[in-house]
Amino acid sequence: MLRNTDVPTYLTYGRTAKTDDIGSVHIEKVMDRRSLHNGHVAAHQHTQLVQLCQWTSGGGTYAIDDRIIPFTAPTFVFMPTQVVHGFDVLDGSDAIVISLKDAEMTTSSFFRSPPYRDTLILNGSESPRPSPLITTLMEAGYDRYRQNPATAEGVVCGLANAILAEAATLARMQDSKATRPADHRIADLIEMHFRDSWSVSEYARQLGCTPYQLNAMARTTCGHSLKRLISDRRLLESKRLLAFTIRPIETIAAEIGLPDPAYFSRFFHRLTGLSPRDWRRQWLEKTAHPSTDAPPNTFL
Repeated sequence: MLRNTDVPTYLTYGRTAKTDDIGSVHIEKVMDRRSLHNGHVAAHQHTQLVQLCQWTSGGGTYAIDDRIIPFTAPTFVFMPTQVVHGFDVLDGSDAIVISLKDAEMTTSSFFRSPPYRDTLILNGSESPRPSPLITTLMEAGYDRYRQNPATAEGVVCGLANAILAEAATLARMQDSKATRPADHRIADLIEMHFRDSWSVSEYARQLGCTPYQLNAMARTTCGHSLKRLISDRRLLESKRLLAFTIRPIETIAAEIGLPDPAYFSRFFHRLTGLSPRDWRRQWLEKTAHPSTDAPPNTFL
């Protein structure tokens, strides 16, 4: 469990140099860096890279934002930029990891759709297992990169398109609203301004509609009112800060746009049933003593 004031930001795990140092594409296996992490990758985020990860053996647990997710191979994970994540895995676990410059993905309109702005996991639990096609394409990318990294970029980016298209088809994204442009625009605006205490009218003005139209759009495309969506985003950010930093609660309250600590505590309790302090304590206890009942290793 991370104890530093801030969540570290990496390119590939453990590397903080400029993205240009690794080019637009980088592929490796998780256990290539075993000496660095020994199966425990602490919470971190990537601001410039997206990652495609195919677990080919073993299993363990992911920590993604405020969630603990158990998994066994085969499991596929797509990790977009700026998502706090880490994992603990059993001996014998390994995965292929394709890291791509975010710009390489966003040049295609396909990757600007919401499915590729959110974490996507295919683990056979709440979603299907990854298909043999995903496994084949991930292995093809790894083999091509090993042959000559300097000439692999075009091939790997093409494979990444195919892998994510297949992953989206398998998952079916579980909610048709994810494909609607209105959902995209609302999410973008909330991401930019959830800390700013904007009124619904201010959001509506930016989107060129009335507050009534905006709330109707939000309910249709996202399933909730705009205020609820803003609250959900503030809650997620507060959980990230409680879990992965040691900042005081009053500082966290101010950072998410609720500068009154008492009001923030009521807000947090209303949505979680716990005070911020109790939630942080439970999180620390849960991550300090992860479950040891992980299933045995399975291999593709």
